[in-house]
Amino acid sequence: MRLIAHFLNVGHGDCTIIELPSGRLMMIDINNSKSLPDEDVAALAAASGVSPYEFKRRGSFAYGRSWEDYYKSLLVDPYDYYRANFAGRPIFRYVQTHPDMDHMSGLHRFFFQERVPLLNFWDAAHHKEMTKDDFASSPYDDRDWLAYKALRFVGGPTYAYGEYTEHKVVKNYRGDTGRYWSDDGIDVFSPTLQLIADCDERDCYNDCSYVFKISYGGRSLILPGDAESPAWESMLRDLDTQDFVCDILKASHHGRESGFHEEAVAAMDPSIVICSVGKKPETDASDEYAKMGATVLSTRFNGTIKVTMWADGEVWVENHKGEDIAKLSQLAA
Repeated sequence: MRLIAHFLNVGHGDCTIIELPSGRLMMIDINNSKSLPDEDVAALAAASGVSPYEFKRRGSFAYGRSWEDYYKSLLVDPYDYYRANFAGRPIFRYVQTHPDMDHMSGLHRFFFQERVPLLNFWDAAHHKEMTKDDFASSPYDDRDWLAYKALRFVGGPTYAYGEYTEHKVVKNYRGDTGRYWSDDGIDVFSPTLQLIADCDERDCYNDCSYVFKISYGGRSLILPGDAESPAWESMLRDLDTQDFVCDILKASHHGRESGFHEEAVAAMDPSIVICSVGKKPETDASDEYAKMGATVLSTRFNGTIKVTMWADGEVWVENHKGEDIAKLSQLAA
């Protein structure tokens, strides 16, 4: 048995699919991006040792392809990835960490157009609202917001003969336990009702992110959405410091400084930090994580990252080519 976490390279946004030892599929957030913003081009050009002009020039990479073509080819469409790897299997648990569009772009296609079966939808009881006008000059599609609203109120897509899909809406808060997520080794660290209320008041929703820890084989993984200082400080106040210890951390807020909290990272003490995008000029916290002893990996440079946690505690980390890029040894018996 094993746990496999797929950190999809979806551009600026998040999408993680986890194959749990129980056989269930868990999906955390969704984003669908097939383009490279200018800030991505600048960062990738610098990492490749070329100018932005050279980065885009045909033939600068190989066989008529530019470096830009190469990095675009690493971007993944979540539904295409699902179809290639998990076709026909239901998403047992979809977690919408918080209601920002870079974490839900693609919901409409995934669940309404392609009709991937869904059993449980995790959501927080916030009061955020958006209108069609909010999308007038936005890169996002209002259909994804409407799909989100439908899913959080149990309005799944219609099938033939007007029948609706049925899924359960789950609203978990810090310390809640239940048969299925406890069976899957999941501990809910955040949010709390107070954090959600504060987000509603500020109309900024990073701190109502679901933060949870998944444990298997003596190893653990923490996924914190876009949690920032108020959420981290709330967790540090309420939880036992020992609960925080983990082996792998998905960097909060795409690896930005706004998601980095030194005291929380020290308590978690991760060996490996994975950034969905990461290494953004001027806002990146990769060096801060590295200074605290972690190996920092980014989907921007490695493409989709796959983490396999084995029952004996051994952990394999692979890039989009299946090449080993990090490893943790098995634990002593």
